[in-house]
Amino acid sequence: MRSVELHQMNRGECVVLRGVEKNILMVDCGEPACGVSGLMKRYAAVTARGLLLTHWHEDGLLALDRILRVNPDYFHRIYLPASPCDKRGRPLMLEFALFAHVFQEEREGVFDLNTAVLRLFPVLSGKVGAGRITALQADRSFRFDGVEYDVLWPAEKAFPFTDLFSSAVENMNVCLSSPFLPGAAQEFLKLKEEFCAAYTACCRTLPMEQTSVDRMTEFYNRIEKMIPRLRALPPAQDIKEILGRPTTQAAYAFECRAASVIFHNRRKSEASTDDILMTGAAEPESMDAVSSRLYGGYYILKAPRHGAAGAWSHIFGEISAAHILIIHGNNREQEEIAGEYIDLPGIRHCTDSTGCPWLQSSGCSCNRMSCCYDLPRPGLTIKCLFCQGPEAVAPSATEGVSKHNLPERIAVGACRPHGPACKILVISSTGARSCLCDGKPANINWM
Repeated sequence: MRSVELHQMNRGECVVLRGVEKNILMVDCGEPACGVSGLMKRYAAVTARGLLLTHWHEDGLLALDRILRVNPDYFHRIYLPASPCDKRGRPLMLEFALFAHVFQEEREGVFDLNTAVLRLFPVLSGKVGAGRITALQADRSFRFDGVEYDVLWPAEKAFPFTDLFSSAVENMNVCLSSPFLPGAAQEFLKLKEEFCAAYTACCRTLPMEQTSVDRMTEFYNRIEKMIPRLRALPPAQDIKEILGRPTTQAAYAFECRAASVIFHNRRKSEASTDDILMTGAAEPESMDAVSSRLYGGYYILKAPRHGAAGAWSHIFGEISAAHILIIHGNNREQEEIAGEYIDLPGIRHCTDSTGCPWLQSSGCSCNRMSCCYDLPRPGLTIKCLFCQGPEAVAPSATEGVSKHNLPERIAVGACRPHGPACKILVISSTGARSCLCDGKPANINWM
């Protein structure tokens, strides 16, 4: 891995792993501050582009839609999260999405949150080909830039759905199970089972096979034709009421996050700068589930869900990480960043200071907290080597980056650390910048 780039986002997250073989793996695809066109242009010259969606979220789906509208061939390989099954083998998230698609009247097309999990496989196979698409779940692996990556989560079977969510799906099934209802009810339940079976079979093939995608599409289209009859059934209003409950919607959103793909590199021998733990939007319960498979330390830890306090896991305090990535969107209300990250010894790389408790209380970056007494007058030490100017940065970290995006000099009093550059860049709407999260011109002069 040559470098890592964090994109400053309006919404969502986007982390790009750049390989030494001039290829990239884009992990999630939110709405970057530079716009989708700027994102596409930045990586237009690379030889191979991969996309890995860690979870079903509207931000990433809408950005992906815009990219594929401009260039359907932009991504050479796409990894999507598989839909996990409970201990009975039922993919409850799929069932919920089908109920929502059929009985909720307000929809936003293929890339709507509920519809996407049902339609994205066929849509993408039509654009890029089924052979380029792989579903990811626990115990799967993939290769990027000569490194093998192991998927730790979500579990394929016995996924720990919450009781609230399981009950909501079960109650909607019960609404249609009466033998006294018109035949459309039983027909839908049968087609739902066949669709879910076809979807699960689609996820098992590596990569996907077009025949499996076609079979899934067939059942989906048959359900689509039944929608007017299904909405006229007596229990339709009861199902809409279940779907419309705030508790039900919150439970589904939680399951989407809890089923987020968690992966790390396969360590062959000793620790290295390839050691990276990517957490998507994982909930603390998901981190607990994979804790036994984690390494004792990583070079890079990506904080889940924008570094939000609600996504903080005690696991992060038990493993070490030299660098912590926090991608915090700046165009909507966000949950406050977990203050516990400040106590970790690693360097924090933030795309935006919104919601940062340290900045709000101290007025400066959390990466400048120690004093250097070797200078004529004591001054704060800036830990990130990228801040030390072009002469302190390894060439591989700045390749393709304009000199106008590099700092020419440091604030008075900063001392120069020793060692290689971290090769972690934050890409803002105006270009690459360092990991300092306060972004005050008085601290660093940009040329």
